[in-house]
Amino acid sequence: MTTGLIKKYEGLRLQAYKCPVGVWTIGYGNTSYPDGRKVQEGDIITADYAEALLNDYCIREVYPVFGKIPFPLTNRQKEAIASLVYNWNAAGFLKSNLYRAICARDWAAVCREWDYGFKNGLLGLFKRRTEELCYFFWDV
Repeated sequence: MTTGLIKKYEGLRLQAYKCPVGVWTIGYGNTSYPDGRKVQEGDIITADYAEALLNDYCIREVYPVFGKIPFPLTNRQKEAIASLVYNWNAAGFLKSNLYRAICARDWAAVCREWDYGFKNGLLGLFKRRTEELCYFFWDV
């Protein structure tokens, strides 16, 4: 549904690896399994299981965020928000100035509050955030 940007920027890794902040990660950027176990060094999964992990997380954590926004979202806006929330986390997003700006349709504030990834200097994160923002405003 809305996992294209997530897949593009997370990439698929079937063997556990440490992400840039040192957390064991697998699949499309999952750090834990549906039962709550954390990904550990040496874990290996299949591509089908990686897809299932992504879908499970999105259904539980990402997609419910769409219903908390008080206006209909376009598919591109859902894609942008899904990518951001998947990478950030739903609780943080729902407490953010960005969430409040989106709900208020304050487009200038949305531009200011979208986290471009400057604070950690990761070029890949900057590219991801920029593309998310473009998706968000595509149909505005």
